[in-house]
Amino acid sequence: MIGFIVGFIIPIISYFLILKFVYPFEFADKSLHNIWLHLMAPKIISIASLPNLGVFFLFVHTNRMKSARGVLAATIVYALAVMIMKLVW
Repeated sequence: MIGFIVGFIIPIISYFLILKFVYPFEFADKSLHNIWLHLMAPKIISIASLPNLGVFFLFVHTNRMKSARGVLAATIVYALAVMIMKLVW
């Protein structure tokens, strides 16, 4: 359960950090609108999911296999969301 929560929260934090560096001088609502308007959200969500790889390997290295499985499950949820977004748009 901890692994799923960590695997779900890390990409959200990464997403907002990416927004902060891509659109540093815009307000959050305007930058979110620009990303969804230009259909960049699936790309940014995919990039924001990359830190899950480090967390996954950290859990595997410390022999916390259930937490690693949770991170993997959260990453699969993000991958399915990106796939659905790409199919719909």
